[in-house]
Amino acid sequence: MLQWRVCKVTALAMRLSFPNNEHPDVLVAPGDTAIGSAADNAVVLAAPGIAAHHARLSVSERSIVLGACDAGARIHVNARPVVEKAILRLGDVVSLDTLKFVLKPDRDDSISTNVPAHITPTPLAPDRGDAVRQLPPRVVLRGVSGAYFGKIVPVRGRLLVGHGSDCGLVLDEAGMAAHHAVIESAGDGVYLRGMDSAKGTFVNGVLVRDAVLHTDDQIAFDRNRFLLEAPSLPTRGDLGPGHADEPAANITQTMRAIEKPAAAPTAQAESRNRNDIWWLIGAAALIAAGIAVLLYLNF
Repeated sequence: MLQWRVCKVTALAMRLSFPNNEHPDVLVAPGDTAIGSAADNAVVLAAPGIAAHHARLSVSERSIVLGACDAGARIHVNARPVVEKAILRLGDVVSLDTLKFVLKPDRDDSISTNVPAHITPTPLAPDRGDAVRQLPPRVVLRGVSGAYFGKIVPVRGRLLVGHGSDCGLVLDEAGMAAHHAVIESAGDGVYLRGMDSAKGTFVNGVLVRDAVLHTDDQIAFDRNRFLLEAPSLPTRGDLGPGHADEPAANITQTMRAIEKPAAAPTAQAESRNRNDIWWLIGAAALIAAGIAVLLYLNF
């Protein structure tokens, strides 16, 4: 018989980072975190437009939920208004009236910048190019804000990002270089590599030039934000303990099935089994004798 034992350990490590230094960074633990101007909040923000009890962050194993505590409080996520609640992810910019904070991992170095020096994406075969391009892409960017909101941008091998007409993802942003960055899907990895721009790119709210990317990462090029979707690749939370791209605390472990050996039969059980067999033989003999008598009487 197989018994399954599951042990799940999840630690969602993140912080609220205030880009204009209105407040020191705040580490957020699982549970509820109240935000407002009143002294009884976990995060007290003494700024114009902040209600006494403005908002609440609810963090669990599965989600980060931002809820409005005051019907008149102004709340936006990535420049989109929030009426009651919003599901957040790392990299989101939350605006409470005019004050902003960014949801970031607890440490900037949790975003690995150790991109391989040279990557050669699998090329399209010349005689099958059109057929390959019609296949569903292995990696896509889904726009969540900006001009590409709601749109899907496929990453087939190599995606050049910038304002140049030769880019696969053209972004008409102030200060954006003609060739800002390139996203490469090669082997079992997806990589961001900075090109001509000195501005860098935000990955989950962390400013980087180069980065190793994972499923569900949020990539921001100024106002344009994208989620990386690659179903065949693991998310950061799925990486194993001690992985170079993930803090050891962010672990989900499942123990393997454990086979329970059958207990050896005792002498008493063996004796009982033998007695049961003789009772069955005796009962069968009596039934056979009864049938024979009935047949004899009928004849």
